[in-house]
Amino acid sequence: MQGTIDGISGEPHRSQVFRLTYKGQDYQLVLLKKSLSKLDTELPISLDGIEQKIVKKGDQWFFENRHSDQHFATAIWRNLSLRYRL
Repeated sequence: MQGTIDGISGEPHRSQVFRLTYKGQDYQLVLLKKSLSKLDTELPISLDGIEQKIVKKGDQWFFENRHSDQHFATAIWRNLSLRYRL
């Protein structure tokens, strides 16, 4: 498992690597935040080694800087929320 750098304190912390299969393709997902809450509206993630952010608008999740598949962002949130029992 790789350590990630906390953007605020600069200290490395360990994050669990999640595997997600979406539309027949496997992805590796790492949450780049120490804790997760049901009230979060932004989540920094590493998706296959590329840092991205998903944001919540209303009841839906979207990628911040891309017009990517909104259902994929929702599947990522579902995967994380099931793991953290939110």
